[in-house]
This record gives sequence, C-alpha cells and structure tokens, in this order.
Amino acid sequence: MLFNSFKFLFFFLPFVLFISARLKGQRLLAWVTLSSFFFYAFAGHAWFLIPMLTTTVFDFLLAQKIAKAKTSWSKKSLLLLSVCGNLGLLFYFKYSGLLATSFFYLSHFFYGTQGDAGRLFAVILPAGISFYTFQTLSYIIDVYRGKAEPETNFWCFASFVSFFPHLVAGPLTRHNQLIPALKKIESGGISPRWQEGIFLFVIGLSKKVLLADRIANLIDPIIADISHSGFILSWLAIIGYALQIYFDFSGYTDMAIGLGRLFGIELPKNFNSPYQAINPSDFWTRWHITLSRWLRDYLYIPLGGNRHGRLNRYRNVMITMILGGLWHGANWTFAAWGLYHGTLLVAYYSIKPYWDKQSIPLQKITTFICVCFGWVFFRSANLLESIQWLTNLFGLNGFEVTLPMIDVAKLAILLIFGLLITNLKLNASHFEGFRRLNWTQEMVLGAIAVIAVVFMNYSSSFLYFQF
Repeated sequence: MLFNSFKFLFFFLPFVLFISARLKGQRLLAWVTLSSFFFYAFAGHAWFLIPMLTTTVFDFLLAQKIAKAKTSWSKKSLLLLSVCGNLGLLFYFKYSGLLATSFFYLSHFFYGTQGDAGRLFAVILPAGISFYTFQTLSYIIDVYRGKAEPETNFWCFASFVSFFPHLVAGPLTRHNQLIPALKKIESGGISPRWQEGIFLFVIGLSKKVLLADRIANLIDPIIADISHSGFILSWLAIIGYALQIYFDFSGYTDMAIGLGRLFGIELPKNFNSPYQAINPSDFWTRWHITLSRWLRDYLYIPLGGNRHGRLNRYRNVMITMILGGLWHGANWTFAAWGLYHGTLLVAYYSIKPYWDKQSIPLQKITTFICVCFGWVFFRSANLLESIQWLTNLFGLNGFEVTLPMIDVAKLAILLIFGLLITNLKLNASHFEGFRRLNWTQEMVLGAIAVIAVVFMNYSSSFLYFQF
C-alpha cells in the first residue's frame, strides 16, 4: 500500500484519521502504532514486521538498562549489544548477499572456483529498514550519552519507530523531534492542521505522479539501453534522473510531512532546494537533510570531524560519504557514489577560496553538473554500466538519437519545466501561503489533486523504498 494508491487515499487514511480523532491516551498511541503496523505489512510483506518489531522491543528494553547501569563498562557493553544487534540485522538483510557474491567472483577470478555463494543470502530487503535502524540507533546512543531519557511507555516508543508517514522512506526522525509530539497527542488528542496537511500532501503527490513518474517513463528506456545511447540521449537521461529522484523523494517527504500535520505532528524538513546549491558542501546541507545531519552527528563528528588537521578532516569526510553511499543500497555503485561525493567535497575544501570568488550562477551550474555526474553511479545497475554512461556523456559513443523525436521533445519540455521549478521556486514546506489560501487557490489545488489521482500509476513505488 503506497501513498499514491486508492487504498491509501480513500480507505486507510480516512479510516485511521476518523478513529484517531475519537481517541486519547494509551488507546490513541496503540491505535496509531497498530495502524502503522498494518500499513507496513501491506507496503511489502507481512514478515517485514518481524525485524522491525525485533528492533523496537530490543532497543526499548536496552535503553532502560543503559540508563540504570551503574558502571561505565556496563553502559558500553549494552550500547555495543544494541549497535551490533541493529547493524547485524541491517547487514544480514542488506549487505550479506553483496559480500558473499563479491567473494564468489573474486574466488572465481583468482582460483577458478564454481558456484554462487551469494544465493545463500538472497533475501528480500524489508522496506525502510535503513531508516528505522538509524532512528533507533540515534536514540540508544543519545541515551548512552545522557542526552535523552529512556522511554518507558512502550506504545509511545513503538509509535516513534513505526509512525507510518515516515516509516518506509523518512524523513529520518530523531527521538527528541517525534516522541514529545506523540506525548502531546496522547494527552490532548490529535489536532489536525487540515489546510497545511492537505496542501503539502497534494503538492507531494503532484511531484511524484505528474513529474517524477512522467519523466521516468521517458528516461527508463534510454537507461535500459545506455550502451547504445549517444551523447544527447545520455545527457537527457542523467538530467532527467536528477529531476526524477528529486521530485520523487521530495514528493514523498512533502506527503509525509503533510500526513504528520493531519495528526498534529511536525516532521522535520528533508529538502531545501538542493539544485540551488552553490557548492558540493552546500548541496549536502540541502539534500536529504535528516540523513546528512545523522551522518554528521553520529559518524563524522565521532571520527574527529574537522579536528586534528586537514588530512584527518579529509579522511573523515571520505569515510562518512562512502558509508553514507553504502547506506543507500547493497551495490558497489553506491560506494562509488559516496566516494565520488567525498572526492567532490575534498576538492571543494581544497580550492574553496578560488571557488567562492566565482559568480553565483556559475557556482550553481557547476555544482548541478557535478551532482549529475554522481547520479550516474546511483542509477546504474553496476559499475560497468556507470563507465559506459560516463563515456557517453563525454561524447565517446557518438551522437546518434535512437529515441523517437516526439519522445525527445516531450522529455526536453519536461526537463525544462522541471529545471525552472527547482531553480525558481522554493520547497512546498517554505510556502506559508497555505495557511490563508483563497477560494480560487483552493480550487486550483483541488484540480491538481484530481489530475494527480487520475494519473496515479499503481506499479510506481517511491525510489527510496528500496533503501
């Protein structure tokens, strides 16, 4: 069950909100939690609940034990147990197959062995496991550091982990952002912010259905045959993918934040017009903000951050970005994507005085092009495909256009429109006008919503569901 489905829009959401509005206290939190479990089960497979429930119960109990531990050794041991348990689950479901397959290929290359050990670890990845694992890890670490009190209300903690708007694709929410909001609705019931919530949900749905999915329909055939695509189509495909992933992911975020406001809960902002970034560092303060901040607070700074000299800083940047890349998926292309962005950041820090002297438009264009090159690794099925795509972008595979010209024209128009939106408009979360929409604007918003519903594609899941 997806946000962009009739089941969600016309059955699940109205029913959950209707019952939620009539409950308070533990019954409300229990209802929100069980509704989220139901949503998650129908978002993929019912067994997805098993690892999520394991993580929830495991960290709920361990946090209380960490807070009660009398010695530093006990606290560290319990923290290590949580970290190993959470990352162990994540590793098994997400990375065991990659490492086993990689080992098989290396063994076959050097020793000529046969077989495929990777099949032993071929499991379906539970949707959103990377999100809720990082979410509970930050909670446990903060309890260990003394920055958070352990939650003793199981329904509140379970709601924090499973709250369905952000469960499968973020935003990556911290305990100090969501748990106080859940306690507030527990005591006073939900206070829906209808106009804000509906506005953000419609904008997000429109981004997904009317822009991301339409672009995907045109660029997917190009990418599927990238080895035969020339310079022009390869550039159209990579710019198209840059816009597709932005409209898809930011669209999901807008919908998630809008749904949160329907429950009277404020979820954190996850995007800040990333394609208006003026340098690689600025890009990472605007793209997937909640993940960037998590990596900064729980990986980069503990590694040493900016301390201990330039070389150590560059090392910490590279480690953080490579691991951040691998967080996205079990493929060496994601590690290459992280390595690429780490290299971009190091290069920028090395020439920062020169870069910052350039005109703002030049900085924006250069940053966007650099980010687009990175998306090649993110979208490619393997590293060989990435290399082929990159060679196309430099004109080393000719200039032939194999796509029908009508499709090229449609794609070009969509891309121009998308680039105008990303460079001239702010994110929906910045728009304060939804608090005072007049009837004409409400009619326009309603028309957009109807068009988006008509064009919904049931086979179109959100790109970040796979992470």
